[in-house]
Amino acid sequence: MQLSSEESVRDNSPRVTVILPCHNHCDFLERSIGSILDQTYENISIVAVDDGSTDGSFEKLLSIKEKCGDRLTVLKNDVATGPSAARNKAIRHVIEDSGNNTMFFAMLDADDKYAPDKVSLSVSKIMEDPIHIGLVYGDVKIIDWNTGAVCHENREPYDRKSLEYHCMISNTPLINRIALQEVGLYDESMRTAEDWDLWLRITEKFIAVHLPEAISFYSVTGNNASDTVSKDVWQENWQKISNRIMKQYGG
Repeated sequence: MQLSSEESVRDNSPRVTVILPCHNHCDFLERSIGSILDQTYENISIVAVDDGSTDGSFEKLLSIKEKCGDRLTVLKNDVATGPSAARNKAIRHVIEDSGNNTMFFAMLDADDKYAPDKVSLSVSKIMEDPIHIGLVYGDVKIIDWNTGAVCHENREPYDRKSLEYHCMISNTPLINRIALQEVGLYDESMRTAEDWDLWLRITEKFIAVHLPEAISFYSVTGNNASDTVSKDVWQENWQKISNRIMKQYGG
């Protein structure tokens, strides 16, 4: 179902679907999904994708679904496909459902969580101009599960030129559905920096807005992509982004 900007404007409480990919994060699922169910915003649902987990994550998702019912949809990949493909599977599941009137997608990795007013604040901001705002992001609090340390990470206000040099946008934004319909989904060939690539494509046609408060919590566990993915893969994907930016400017 193709949704127009005007439809978004007319809806005072638009539906938000949270996209939650999971690969071997069974121990975090109660926490992450609980933070979604505890949102002050009511018109919200979840599509979780178990991406080839071997630690019982799929079974945990099903047990959580028994408690929260239709608010949670659980999908499964028998073999791990990577975060981009897992997110895209969930997004397409929503878009291809002709009866689903989701206006905005919110991103959350299975080992992270939201502050209680994350979705409410983000929706309020994007509804100020749902025709031109493509995504809303905020500051984050980083939790080191090995040391217990917590720090507030300030994110810069959006600036397109700055975004071309580094990814100041967090990986948990609220994204306008019309922006995804315009620029496409995550690049499934990218194992890292796939979110940065998508934010760049969205901000070619839409603007991003920063909320200057910590509305998400990011977990450092020792199993993050920065720890488990090789430097060669990171370098390859950074180069892909650089090439796309250069091509945009005719380079």
